[in-house]
Amino acid sequence: MKARLPRSWMTVVVLTLAVIIAGCADCPAAPQTSATPEPQRVRERSEIDTKYLWATENIFPSDEAWEAEYKAVAELVEQVSSFKGTLGQSAEQLLKVLRFRDELEPRLERVYVYTSLLSDQDTRNGDRQAMKSRAIALYIKYGQLSAWAQPELTQIPFETIEEWMADNPDLALYRQALDDLFRQKKYILSEREEELMALTGEVRRVASNTYNLLTNADIKFPEIKDAQGQMVELDDQAFYLYMRSPDRRVRKDAYEAIVGTYADYRNTAAALLNGAVQSHILTVKARGYDSCLAAALHDTNIPTQVYENLIDTVNQNLPLLHRYQELRQRVLKLDDGVHAYDLFAPFLADQEFEYPYETAVETIIEALQPLGGEYLAAMKKGFGSRWVDVYPTKGKRSGAYSSGTYLTQPYILLNYHGGFDDVSTLAHEMGHSMHSHMSRGTQPYIYSDYSIFCAEVASTCNEIILQNYILERTEDPEKKLYLLVEFLEGFRGTVFRQAMFSEFEHKIHEMAEAGQPLTADSLGAAYREIMKRYYGPQYVHDELVDNYWIRIPHFYYNFYVYKYATSYCAASNIAKRIMAGEPGAVEAYMSFLKGGSHKYPIDMLKLARVDMMSPQPIQDAMKLFEGLLDQTEALLGELGK
Repeated sequence: MKARLPRSWMTVVVLTLAVIIAGCADCPAAPQTSATPEPQRVRERSEIDTKYLWATENIFPSDEAWEAEYKAVAELVEQVSSFKGTLGQSAEQLLKVLRFRDELEPRLERVYVYTSLLSDQDTRNGDRQAMKSRAIALYIKYGQLSAWAQPELTQIPFETIEEWMADNPDLALYRQALDDLFRQKKYILSEREEELMALTGEVRRVASNTYNLLTNADIKFPEIKDAQGQMVELDDQAFYLYMRSPDRRVRKDAYEAIVGTYADYRNTAAALLNGAVQSHILTVKARGYDSCLAAALHDTNIPTQVYENLIDTVNQNLPLLHRYQELRQRVLKLDDGVHAYDLFAPFLADQEFEYPYETAVETIIEALQPLGGEYLAAMKKGFGSRWVDVYPTKGKRSGAYSSGTYLTQPYILLNYHGGFDDVSTLAHEMGHSMHSHMSRGTQPYIYSDYSIFCAEVASTCNEIILQNYILERTEDPEKKLYLLVEFLEGFRGTVFRQAMFSEFEHKIHEMAEAGQPLTADSLGAAYREIMKRYYGPQYVHDELVDNYWIRIPHFYYNFYVYKYATSYCAASNIAKRIMAGEPGAVEAYMSFLKGGSHKYPIDMLKLARVDMMSPQPIQDAMKLFEGLLDQTEALLGELGK
């Protein structure tokens, strides 16, 4: 998703560009999985048919066209300072400057998105990395030259702005954005201090940039023997595929090869993660927030109560996760307990769901019929317009995301192997892209994006509807058992696992805020304690697992992962009502998808009839998980397993 923070006047969130523009890396972080063939040789991009590559030429037909637009945008950026000292002159002058911003920022974003997509499709290409660096530098310059704007604007009494909006309907369009800005007034610094904060932008991105290059371009993984005894090339993109092998030896070898390779860089990784956390602490100290968590959530007006509700409610329900692991141990006959490399293993090894890409597209279109004709027509157009970059290629960024901006079509990065998890991931990312498409087509630029807190609802709702569609049409009891376990795995990966990651992220920030050093050993100890508590008595913790945090890019996104869990809970509520045909449910959901950020995130979800200020949606989701466990155990009994 290209989900931005709700726009305040001339706000450029340089430090989170990787999330804002490039989208949701490795979204979902723990995808549902399925038994699929071992991955083949990773191809070069030139070997892939054009219809499976995203249409970046629709952004700029050539690099020369990008250069021309880059120069034009750079000239506009230089004009920003000319408005300094004029914001309080009149309603008309303020409106003029706001409209200038609304012309400049979409073009600036488009310049960046083009370079981001090209650099991600082949991280080995130094020229593309250089273009991306230039775009980021222009973003940073814009932030520096507009640093005066928020302090100047917040010096105008809000009562005066209220009077201006009452007299000028065009200015009243910006009411929500201005309210959001003045809400944050106490954390806005002086003009010079804001300029200095903007100047730190590129330096503060070093940790995440270095991590991205280290894990996507530099780290090389060893080969292992597959289930047939053939030597196969490992890469991190295929991690979950190998974790799904029915052969425990293959799972163990792959886990130790991949996580063990990351562990070789544990000290470097600890230094990089510490650098990211320290940049968050800098924001807290400079702006006067209470904590890193409060600072991260304040930007989108999410009360810390929402985060705490998630962690507390999940911890209260950990016996359900322990029950699931006990079931896993019994079904798989793991006499020595459940190890980390067993967590994704299928209960039924012979249930293979193979989906060529075209079949996946057809299945998703049919499954999402309950969302209505408007949604389906736009989604079909997206599939036919090369929104999606489908297959893994040499040097391509791992994971999946949806990107794009106000002046472009959506763009989806996949690494499609052909299993049920890939179909689910495609539905997930299409949910992001459809959210973007509908918001941009309905809202003015200022409200055309949406908070990441809301973004994961749209993607997860698609996944849940797809899963139910396939389950309801499966009569074979063993296949139904397989899909029930897929449901359980989806829940475990998106709610329990992301809550666990969220708790780890909160813990390491608290450690750093208390002055405790973040080293490979201290990070490993923190991860170990949480992992053992979450997975319970049947789980056997191997020492290597202490290093698993290294392979999670989300820890560089500043309290991002909790949104997967809260969104799953909200989405399961919405999907349940839509599939049940509840009157008005689809219309309420479409209002949410089209709403962008014209309200605060909590209020946007209320449009879809979900209240995340309460722990009730999380508790309701836990009841869903318990019901899936009941069905799975009953079916296992019927099958004599």
